[in-house]
Amino acid sequence: MTRLLCNKIIALLALSQGVFGAGLIMRASVDRSAVGLGQEFALTVTVEGEDMAGVPRPELPPLPDFNLISQSQSSSTSVQIINGQVKKRSSVNFVHVLSAKRMGNLAIGPCRLSYQGQEYQSQPIQIEVVKSAQPEAGERGQPAPAGAQLEGNLFISATADRKAAYAGEQVTVEYTLYSRMRISGMELAEAPEYGGFWSEKLFDASKIDFQQRTVEGKKFNAMTLKRVALFPVSAGEHRIGKITLNIGVSQPPRDFFDFFGSERAVKISSKPFTITALPLPEEGKPEEFCGGVGQFAMSAALDSAMITGSQPITLTVKVSGTGNVRLIEKPAMGPVPGLRILDPEVKESVQISGGTVRGTKTFSFPVLAQADGGYRIPAFRMGFFNPRTKSYYTAEAGPFECTASGCGRAAPLVEASGLKVLGTDIAHIKPDLTDVRTPSPAGPWVLLAMYGGSLAMIGGALAYRGHRRRLESDRGYARRARSGQLVKKRLALAERHLKRREAGEFHAALHQAVLGYLGDRFNIDTGAVTLEQLGRTLRERGVPGETAEGLVKLIEDCETARFSPGGEGQESEGLFARAREGLGRL
Repeated sequence: MTRLLCNKIIALLALSQGVFGAGLIMRASVDRSAVGLGQEFALTVTVEGEDMAGVPRPELPPLPDFNLISQSQSSSTSVQIINGQVKKRSSVNFVHVLSAKRMGNLAIGPCRLSYQGQEYQSQPIQIEVVKSAQPEAGERGQPAPAGAQLEGNLFISATADRKAAYAGEQVTVEYTLYSRMRISGMELAEAPEYGGFWSEKLFDASKIDFQQRTVEGKKFNAMTLKRVALFPVSAGEHRIGKITLNIGVSQPPRDFFDFFGSERAVKISSKPFTITALPLPEEGKPEEFCGGVGQFAMSAALDSAMITGSQPITLTVKVSGTGNVRLIEKPAMGPVPGLRILDPEVKESVQISGGTVRGTKTFSFPVLAQADGGYRIPAFRMGFFNPRTKSYYTAEAGPFECTASGCGRAAPLVEASGLKVLGTDIAHIKPDLTDVRTPSPAGPWVLLAMYGGSLAMIGGALAYRGHRRRLESDRGYARRARSGQLVKKRLALAERHLKRREAGEFHAALHQAVLGYLGDRFNIDTGAVTLEQLGRTLRERGVPGETAEGLVKLIEDCETARFSPGGEGQESEGLFARAREGLGRL
């Protein structure tokens, strides 16, 4: 404890030596200063500041005496109003789980960070490694200092419904508090980290609610703290972090004069564990595999069988079922001569049913015709993997037929008497000289009006022909042409979710609206760039620096709020107002 206190004092001294004058604050800490040989402990590097967009992961020093087991990160944001000014600070925790290779007093050197032309570094940390570490007070199975025994009477259990799962398959993890003591209150001290997983919240306790359970012949008051669905994003060993609570335990009266007893605070944690993510088999894997792991069904339909002029029709592909639909990629659409099938608009909807994650993902492909005629879109397939049967399966939709008219295709040329004439069914009208009459004189203004109208029609026809040609040949122009209409629909959808207080759906829709509009307006493949690269690209294409940074920060805030609790109310309304203002500047 003394060494841990010294490390914290060193961190405070480092902050007091001018770090506050810089743009960021960087510090490092460990969760324990004395560990056993091979025992895991956490090295946390915290970076705080007002401008945190695109902050990279700090560089670790050489660690020849330690094993790096896993890495993860979490972020938080605080808002303060000082003298009428709103200041928003963000904090990112980069957590590194380590274990020592040898005994002795070992040192962890300074971590370093280079950001916006400035260099930052944390203070060094000393770790004492012994053969067998002394357990900290308050952990499961250990006595608390002074008073009633905690051993076997107060602990947190972390369990998973399976120890091994395929990459992309759901694993349900549950944290339960067991107690045979009188608890006066509790608060969350440390949320669990899920390195290497995509997480979906199933349940978070909002009040103290105990139910009686029997464990190894003893009766306990049990309370479910948290239940979460995890989806491994890659094969390998992935660590499930611990959850830590600060709990107030009521102590019985010590003597006759102690009428009310006393209360002491203890800190308890669950034990971290690992989940083995199995790779998907290569045998039998179809070329159309789209990343979906679960039980899914696929359907597709055209919203219209007629393409008129330059107005596109929409081919909608919908995938729904049990599993993480967020991991499903768009289906491959082969080329169709005479048609242009553009990149789809993607919508996601996730529901929780009976502890299982279900969802729907919709891909809307705009379809443009390049010439009049009838077209046939061939059937396409999507491949999925069913972890229950441990096999792949495919779903098929189509083919689809449509007809285009008014797209400007010329009539066929036919040879006649050595001359090329348009069509063969046109009868020439010859005037009858006996019926020719002298036209009545008209004022010059009528002729000028007719002349001006003719010029306007010719100019409009030329402009329309140029517009059609650019739609067919210039993908960037086609994306810009539809960007305004699409962003209005997406913002309207986000506003509906906001009015219904559907926080997750609102943040997803707003994120898609802003990111999709920037991609369409400036012809950027937003799925292949980072936020930092996106901001740089916007500035290169003429967007003012303040506007570009504001839009990138808005996208980052949507991502943070989308997967963090508490994204409702005024904060969501503020995000929506910022989106309207930022997009309006473009």
